[in-house]
Amino acid sequence: MLEENPIPFLTRLKELIFDYLLILVYLVCLAIVCLSFYFFFYGRIPVFTMLQSQLITTVTSVLPIVGIFSWMDSRGGSWGKKEQA
Repeated sequence: MLEENPIPFLTRLKELIFDYLLILVYLVCLAIVCLSFYFFFYGRIPVFTMLQSQLITTVTSVLPIVGIFSWMDSRGGSWGKKEQA
């Protein structure tokens, strides 16, 4: 049942770190854009309910990241995997 994986552990770790850093950059850019938008239009960060906060988070971060990485895996791998090839 357990098969030997031909990709070394360190290579997989590099792929993970590279992809993680890309996700982190996306989230930082998203935070900057959102904060700029809030302060430009509202002058402050608006108060959201728990449901609104979870919906905003899901739509702006979870769905795009899962969608992009799922699409990329179906096309041969994420950026981290392609960097190692």
